Amino acid sequence: MFIMPVNLRIWQWGRQFFGFWVLVGWFCLPRAALAAERIDLIAGQTTWSVTLADVATWVQSGRPQGSLTPLTQLLAPPTLEELRNWLTHPVPLTPSQSQRLLHTEAASQALYRLGQLLIPPDPQALKQALTLVVQQRQPITALNLLQALPAETVAVDALAVANLLINAQTHQQQTAQALAALPLLPPTGTTPAFTGTTWREQAWSFTPPDQPQRSLKVHLFYPPGSEPVPLVLLSHGIGQTGRSLMYLGEYLASQGIAAVVVTHPPPSALREFTERPRDVGRVLDHLAAHQAWKKRLNLERVGLLGHSLGGYTVLVAAGAQPQAQGLQRQCQSDWALFNLSLLLLQCRALEINPWPTPLPDPRIRAVVAINPAIGGILGAEGLAPLTVPVMVIGGGGDWVTPVLPEQIQPFAGLRGQHHYLLILPTANHVDGLDEARQLAPQRLPPLPYALAHLSREFFRTHLFPNAPALSPERLRQPTLPLRMMRSQP
Repeated sequence: MFIMPVNLRIWQWGRQFFGFWVLVGWFCLPRAALAAERIDLIAGQTTWSVTLADVATWVQSGRPQGSLTPLTQLLAPPTLEELRNWLTHPVPLTPSQSQRLLHTEAASQALYRLGQLLIPPDPQALKQALTLVVQQRQPITALNLLQALPAETVAVDALAVANLLINAQTHQQQTAQALAALPLLPPTGTTPAFTGTTWREQAWSFTPPDQPQRSLKVHLFYPPGSEPVPLVLLSHGIGQTGRSLMYLGEYLASQGIAAVVVTHPPPSALREFTERPRDVGRVLDHLAAHQAWKKRLNLERVGLLGHSLGGYTVLVAAGAQPQAQGLQRQCQSDWALFNLSLLLLQCRALEINPWPTPLPDPRIRAVVAINPAIGGILGAEGLAPLTVPVMVIGGGGDWVTPVLPEQIQPFAGLRGQHHYLLILPTANHVDGLDEARQLAPQRLPPLPYALAHLSREFFRTHLFPNAPALSPERLRQPTLPLRMMRSQP
């Protein structure tokens, strides 16, 4: 019997990572007329055989038996239960999203790497298996994919799998160390009363003169009064619409700051890396062209807020510079397998020709980037040209844009006294979206309230003249701990 040479307790913390790994890893196993009955884990001259019938029984009953009996000697009961849950945990991609994945260069690179786990290597089989699973429209789980394997026996390089698991553990440990090194802002324990005012709103669509085929939807929230007020433009992530950030626009308007929530057109391959930052200027130009809005909005003091790909959008619009060579290195690294946004989104930008060299918009005075996808395409070097104040917000539980490579490491490129890194240790990628259709600040869940509060305090400081400095005490939350760091001078 073969005992895999790795501490399998790392499965206990890895369901989120392995849910992604299932998508781009187990797809490497080809499909034949017969369903797989056995997987051979091979290490040198030693083989450990596992039958899928025993796996299915274990998933149903919770009791490992037969070929899985050695697991009871290797793993503690909580770890066994976590592994059992992982086998049936669906990957959070729709069939249409998975279908689009098939035709990207980033997917081809991932398939090649993960195809090396087979004996003999067969990267092309990944695409075949993914196509089958998508066509059947079944939940993408480890067990469903294992049961769709191509022959009676499939051989897997156990040492290569173990090495991948060890790298995953290393990545997790490095992230934990980086988070622990950030100063902690403990919760205040009290929720302040809401003191906002009423606001007005209008919504419409328009076609930019330079892109007549690109329709932009805007939803404008603004406080009453005759004096012009600063404006914040909000940009959503990929697969979302402006609706996902609508409650933030409402909240800002209730605090005396106008907000325009943009809905970008559906993604069009590589165009979004160049077109989305240009949409920022297009919306501002459109508002400036209408005398009524020009009087109500201070379009020379504009803030930007973006989530995920919207975080990339607003940072580039403010002057960040995409880095082709840095992105190439990241995409070729073994660590790419642990970063969903890099593998499936950012690495696609390598196909852009010519490479974008955007210019900053001088109207932009401050930027908030929430869970931004920037670790590969911008990185620390790409953020270095920024001169306006920046607040980067990340989630410690985010496996789409993992906090270490996508927020903590890029933040090191910012220099000056007005850049802030804030990490919500328990938040994931989408916790702050779609939480409030109608503004009710007194009832906002903790994470959306945190994003609203942090945005308000940041923009109050950096969009209004003679405003007080942004102190850590102003950023503390009622119920959520924060990790915070400021940039070096």
